Amino acid sequence: MNKEESSQIVNSEENSEADNENNEKCQHEEEIQKLKDTVLRTLAESENLRKRLEKEKEEAIKYSKVSFAKDLLPVIDNFERVTENASLVKGKIENDEKLKALFEGVLLCEKELISVFKKHGVSKIETKESDKFDPEYHLAMNEIENPNLDPGSIVNVFQTGYMYNERLLRPAMVSVTKKTATTDKN
Repeated sequence: MNKEESSQIVNSEENSEADNENNEKCQHEEEIQKLKDTVLRTLAESENLRKRLEKEKEEAIKYSKVSFAKDLLPVIDNFERVTENASLVKGKIENDEKLKALFEGVLLCEKELISVFKKHGVSKIETKESDKFDPEYHLAMNEIENPNLDPGSIVNVFQTGYMYNERLLRPAMVSVTKKTATTDKN
């Protein structure tokens, strides 16, 4: 073997070792890149989990009073019934100081309950006759023919609906108009 062949073999071996080192270096860099990617993804997932849990905690706190508020709705309904039906005995209330004081106490209790509801995010769903029926806020109890109103209009409100913050506590129970025979012909 001459010098030239021998140096080619040495160069070839050196190149082979250099190639092996480059290959190993590339493999290590790929592994490092994969590990960095995994770490970044894990950090992003944990951050997303933290945010989601924080949001769920806030909602749990915000809506923790829902069942309590629902339990108080019949109380406010009864106060409304008393004040609505007071007109039936208005003369007796005005002439009797004790009844008048009792009725004023009932009105004050109703007013205070409404104030507490507002303070804690409970609000009435304002529903009037002739409003358009909205299934998100209204529950149709029956349909009534009324040629003076468009079909789907509210004719009567049986029970007031309530919201708790942005959530529906109870839909308003209403009567709605339906298509009449004359409406169908038009």
